Amino acid sequence: MHSSAVRARALLRVALLASAVAVATPSFAQTTTASIRGTVAHGANAQITAVDTNSGASRHTTADANGVYTLPGLRPGTYDITFAAGAQTTKQQVTVGVGENSTLDVDVAPPPQTANAAPGAGQIVVTGRRLVETRTSELGTNVTTQQIQNLPQASRNFLNFAQLAPGVRVSSNPNRKTFSGAGVSQDPNGESLGGPQVNVFIDGVSLKSDINQGGIVGGDSSKGNPFPQAAVQEFRVISSNYKAEYEDAGTTVISAVTKSGGNEFHGEAFGFFQLNSLRSKDYFQKQNARDGIADNSDFSQKQYGASLGGPIVKDKLHFFVAYEANQQNNVQSVVLGRRTEPGVLDQFGKYEGTFNTPFHEDLGFAKLTLEATEADTIDLSGSIRKEKDLQGFGGQTARTVASDVKNTVYTGRLRWAHNKGDFLNEASIDYLYFKFAPTPDDPTDVQQAYDQTITIGGASTSQKVVQKGFTLRDNMTFSNVDFLGGNHVFKLGGKVAFVDYTVNNDLNGNPIFKYQNRPDLDEDFTQPYEANYGVGDPTIHAKDTQIGVFAQDDWKATDKLTFNIGLRWDYETNAKNNDYVTPADAATALRNLQTQLNAVGVTSFKASDYISDGHNRKPYWKEFQPRLGVSYDIFGNQRTVAFMGWGRYFDRTLFRNAAEEALFRQFASRTFEFSKDGGIRDGKQTIQWDPKYLSKDGLDALIADSVAPPGELRITRNDMKPPRTDQFSVGIRQKIGRLINTSIAYNHVVAKDQVGYYPVNRMPTPNADGGYDAIPVPGFGDVIAMTQARASKYDGMYVTIDKAFTKASPWSINIAYTLSFSKERGYAFNFDHPDVAAQPYLPNAGDERHRVVISGLAQLPWDFQISTLMVFGSGQPYQVTDQTNGPGAFQTVSNVGHTKPFRQVDLRLTKDIHLFGHDRTDFQLIAEVFNVFNRANFQDYDGFIPTPPQTNSNFGNPTDLAGPPRTFQFGARFSF
Repeated sequence: MHSSAVRARALLRVALLASAVAVATPSFAQTTTASIRGTVAHGANAQITAVDTNSGASRHTTADANGVYTLPGLRPGTYDITFAAGAQTTKQQVTVGVGENSTLDVDVAPPPQTANAAPGAGQIVVTGRRLVETRTSELGTNVTTQQIQNLPQASRNFLNFAQLAPGVRVSSNPNRKTFSGAGVSQDPNGESLGGPQVNVFIDGVSLKSDINQGGIVGGDSSKGNPFPQAAVQEFRVISSNYKAEYEDAGTTVISAVTKSGGNEFHGEAFGFFQLNSLRSKDYFQKQNARDGIADNSDFSQKQYGASLGGPIVKDKLHFFVAYEANQQNNVQSVVLGRRTEPGVLDQFGKYEGTFNTPFHEDLGFAKLTLEATEADTIDLSGSIRKEKDLQGFGGQTARTVASDVKNTVYTGRLRWAHNKGDFLNEASIDYLYFKFAPTPDDPTDVQQAYDQTITIGGASTSQKVVQKGFTLRDNMTFSNVDFLGGNHVFKLGGKVAFVDYTVNNDLNGNPIFKYQNRPDLDEDFTQPYEANYGVGDPTIHAKDTQIGVFAQDDWKATDKLTFNIGLRWDYETNAKNNDYVTPADAATALRNLQTQLNAVGVTSFKASDYISDGHNRKPYWKEFQPRLGVSYDIFGNQRTVAFMGWGRYFDRTLFRNAAEEALFRQFASRTFEFSKDGGIRDGKQTIQWDPKYLSKDGLDALIADSVAPPGELRITRNDMKPPRTDQFSVGIRQKIGRLINTSIAYNHVVAKDQVGYYPVNRMPTPNADGGYDAIPVPGFGDVIAMTQARASKYDGMYVTIDKAFTKASPWSINIAYTLSFSKERGYAFNFDHPDVAAQPYLPNAGDERHRVVISGLAQLPWDFQISTLMVFGSGQPYQVTDQTNGPGAFQTVSNVGHTKPFRQVDLRLTKDIHLFGHDRTDFQLIAEVFNVFNRANFQDYDGFIPTPPQTNSNFGNPTDLAGPPRTFQFGARFSF
């Protein structure tokens, strides 16, 4: 037996043992809690008690002989903490944030007393302050309840505030609610298409999308929000050097914690609305009006909801529920290309206009919290997300091409935390169900695409993607362990997830007929030159088991020096669709192709790397991820802290990347080449056009007559690895005065083993026209191979300035500046170079040189409050496809195009009305304006350069907006 197989089996046994622990005690990730660590001066063996001011739950620990203590596993919130040493006590009220490991040093020695001191004067009481995490090696930003509730926002998507963290960008595409970090695998068209290498945890439940792009389930192709904002208490964005407990992310992690009920009833009801009369005409609507194009839109948006939390049994059982609805009538403009050319308006003018895109979303969340004993807390919670949208048109795509998109996400969670002294066990069972199902709005009309002019007919593709599974976790924390001359907090944990996948991708199940104006080829808009049509079984099912274990040591070596040392290991049983067997005809074709390539000097392709017998695709077992961080409090007072971190982070390959190999064998997207005479074009035999072919039945008849060419052969490497990043960061934090915290940090990220595709059956050198001739593969079309030569590099400088909001100083400001350099080798589909590994590194969409995000709050007289969110970006590269030397010799040059700078300023004004004479019952009137200066921010630039004598008059022009025109929103909130 091979030694690697022996090692793999041994490691699997270790993982299964960890999983057995998880099954015995269902699990909860440390990602949702906080901890306080410090030293009690003059407090050897001091007794420490922390009481949650909301629920009344208490936690106890004892300081060691040196006064060092740790309070781990605290739910984020406000605590009354009492330190008792002998007859002396000190009491402090502090607030801790999710994921923060804060430092609280106290002194129980009484202050000097005067002769007239009153009894009990030796007790010190400090009230009301938020602890700021300083002694950490992470690059992390906490977004507070105050910011979530009071900063201006049009959509109530709490993830929009992730951009308050440097190095993080939120997609401005209204149909793609994704975020990204460190420029990894970002599409070259000015947008982070897939939101890759990120993860979001809500109460420890991972929302990772295992199949679709978008980073998290429901994030791609959606106008919706992942979770009701009314239920989110706060969240943390970690841009680099996150600890070993975090999984399935290579760049950025977001950990959110939900609200819980307490001993008093609290709730709110709210409503916000936008109307067409409160919204300026956008750039394209104004342009359409000048061109005489009708505006048929009636924009509106309504958001409303309510939440309620309180006691069922005081100090024992609490509940919290929340519901939100989002109803939108957005607008999308359809504008012809080449509209000034003769005959274009006459033939296609009826498709131009501005049209509504209706959208509706319902979000719900419910939680029960049981304080079973002083040491045991049990949570049971669940969420629901259901949305329906009309999308898929606009620009040069007609309204008829729209798809009805349904998005559904359910989550459930049972969590048990046992906290006794210096031992904490957190366990949970998590459930996730996700379904994404777009279908053509008009499935009966074939699609017709007129080059650079308009696409009409029905949508070409329907999908049904389902991801569901259970995850079992168990994490243990051992605090106040004195070892090697320092104080340690050890964390050990494991998870096992049982996941089912379904991928149904009926690609071009409704055929696309393509037209172009090429007088040199005798082609025009009277007949198509090509058709794409998918036939067969478009569904793949699979099961996967995911295992992960980690160990983490937070080692306080001295009063100034802290180390964070961790190791994580992950494993998947079926990440590659391992049971797939390459059909005999495909295997023969690949071996013959290797022989042909060897004959022309290409030796890098080996057929055996891609031929699977159902047994030779072994799970990848080398996902060892060491992580090391260090921080040094230079003066020992938490005011000046230097920090540094390094780590390796594995994400996971999307399952559909592995599934498409099998899918393309049982479901083929065939390409039909048509011409007026049925002759040879570009070396390929064409089919003489007949109008009867303009239907599914017509193309089915060609297939039945064996006239249709074979479909593409998609192949995947047997040794496919999960993508990974290696990160290094270094920086310094400086506190100024009592309320201002600043930092500057450098972040370096190298990403490897990213997934891309390229055609294998190509000559290695260009022909006389600059293109690469195809090598025929009998029985198949092109052979498209997965490559993991795609890689990226990122360097970022992050600067933050934060001034806290307090009662004594009732204003705040938060500034995040990012200077970034991002470049990438290879893209998702690489058809312009025969060897992806030999491609140069070119700037990608993450290469936005400067980005500044400013937010702030200020309390005004007469119970008014003003807040702002401002975003300024210097612009990004976009993809330019140059076919000057012919269609077969195009070059993709991502750093030629550059978008215009992004500028958006949003404001909110709130008036508080205190009802019934006290502050606990508020009625708020809210007025907001988005894009105050009505700047046209663009995206999706036309970067196509055609072959002469064709021209593209739209080259370099944007086709869509990256944000709203000036829009007013009004709302009200009642809270108690």
